[in-house]
Amino acid sequence: MINAEDLVGRLLLKVTTSWHHYPETEPSLLHMWLHMDGLGPVRFHTPGDGLSLEIDQPHGPYDMDEYGHTTVEDDLPDFPMTRFIGQRILSVREIRYQRDDYDFAVGIAVQFPEGTIRILNLADEIVLARDRRLGPVEEHLHEATTPTSQDASP
Repeated sequence: MINAEDLVGRLLLKVTTSWHHYPETEPSLLHMWLHMDGLGPVRFHTPGDGLSLEIDQPHGPYDMDEYGHTTVEDDLPDFPMTRFIGQRILSVREIRYQRDDYDFAVGIAVQFPEGTIRILNLADEIVLARDRRLGPVEEHLHEATTPTSQDASP
């Protein structure tokens, strides 16, 4: 595991994604790797409620029999992170889900020179949000007011 703050000051070189394909449904994002200078590929994963970051090489495509298959893609032109390739990460802020007695980290907001993107674990799915609201869950998401100095996992 690495801390989200380890990304600050690093240049994004490439984005690799793996997608789960199940018959008659839209593909869902399974993993995302941000290839960072000086770190290598950082895998974003959703174990439980938090967001896990670790140095790990992308896996290849594989078949899941009756449960579909996975594909692996590099630098998809319409993928939200791809627009930040070639930019340095300026800051990272933790995002927490807070509602009643619940309070836990669900992701990070990553600031680049040309904008900020939120990377979240919502219901065990990696969700990327740039210029969109996420519906009713939005009122429970709270971004730290200062850059994070801790890992984004609970």
